Order: sequence, then C-alpha cells, then structure tokens
Amino acid sequence: MEWYGGFVADKIITTSQTLKEEIKRIYKFEDWKIAVIPNGVSLHKFDVPVDPWEVKKWFGIGVWDPVCLFVGRMVVQKGPDLLLEAIPSVLKDFTNAKFVFLGDGYMRSWLERRAWELGVSHATRFLGYVPEDILMRWYKACDVVCIPSRNEPFGIVALEAWAARKPIIVTQNGFEYVKHGVNGLRVYDNPQSISWGVKELFSNFEHARKIGENGRETAEFFSWNNVARMTLAIYNEILA
Repeated sequence: MEWYGGFVADKIITTSQTLKEEIKRIYKFEDWKIAVIPNGVSLHKFDVPVDPWEVKKWFGIGVWDPVCLFVGRMVVQKGPDLLLEAIPSVLKDFTNAKFVFLGDGYMRSWLERRAWELGVSHATRFLGYVPEDILMRWYKACDVVCIPSRNEPFGIVALEAWAARKPIIVTQNGFEYVKHGVNGLRVYDNPQSISWGVKELFSNFEHARKIGENGRETAEFFSWNNVARMTLAIYNEILA
C-alpha cells in the first residue's frame, strides 16, 4: 500500500534526507519524485519565562542538581534504556545529577525496575505523559536533552529542545541537521558513548549554553512559516 501510494502520487514529501534515502532503497522510487521538507516547531511557545527551581522542587530535585531530560515514547526505537544504562557512569562524576523521563510506553515498568537494579532510582524520575505546559516547563528547567534513538526519521524533540535553547545529545541514527560540537553532540547508540556526551555537557555549562543558543538559531529554519512556504512551493511546482 505504501508503494502504491507513492507510485500514484505526483510528489512524495519526506521529513529528512535519511528517510528519503530509505524510501528510495525500499520502494525504488527515483530521486526527483521525493522532496525533503522538515517538520516544524512553534518557537514562540518556548519564550515564556520559567523558574527552574519551581519545576524541580516538586520532584525532590535540588536547585543546583544538573538535569538530563528524555522526552518520547518508552519503546526500543527511542532508546530510553540506553540512557538509563549510562546513568551509573555519569553519577560517578556527577553524584547529584538527575534524569527525568517524560513519556509512556510498554518499556516504562521495565525501566523503573531496571533503575532499582542499577541502584540509580534516586537519580531518576519517571513522570509518564505530561500536558504540553508541563512539558515546556521541563524543557526550560533542564540542562541537557538526550535523544538516544536507535532509529530516528526526524526527531521533533530536537527542535523543541533547540526552541528552548537547550543543548542536545543525539545518536548517529539520523539527525543529519545536528552538527557535532556546534548545535549538539552526536554520539553512538550505546551507554558508554551516551554517558560521555552527558558528562561532556555537564562539565562545561558555558559551552553547553553556547550549543543551546546555536540550536535556537538553527531552529529558526524550522519555523512553521518556513515549512509552509516550502510545502506550498512543491504544490506550485506540480501545478505549473
């Protein structure tokens, strides 16, 4: 059905070059038929002032505790287990670090149990699904956003983190718009590499803030106005 939909379409729109290449490989479509238009983000939503201490204190997190945030479905593809397994290594160097997991999924109960087995439950907070206003607050209150996906066609979480001016850690599995050391850190999808990334940003908050600011500048390209213009251009091309 996916192949047939693409076959009868005048144009296929995909969100990243990575996904475009995957579609070409699987369905044998020609390059000209596929256009890359990224997902977008509403930047103004993230410009509200937030007091990090107000967000942290309700969950027993100290005002100076560095916080790493995970946002996404608790499934194998999104790699929350990879981040969890990285926590013991991070705590060796940053004993007061905290890791907040937002999202739900079939892995959640296993992850909570695994946190106890690793002896890191005191450093983790599994909050499940949260409404948008709470999500925004956590983006603003955290220090680092980690996106440890095993496979990621695009990664809207990266845009949201950038909109909030936060440094991001992503894996090599997608995220072609992330430049290592400039607007994020690119790591491998294993706990050792992820722990390196977290410790790298926790050890130099000035550099982390710079990466976050660069991310915000990158996010300007992904504004919905820009995405809408790109989409309209595709339809105009077809109708010409």
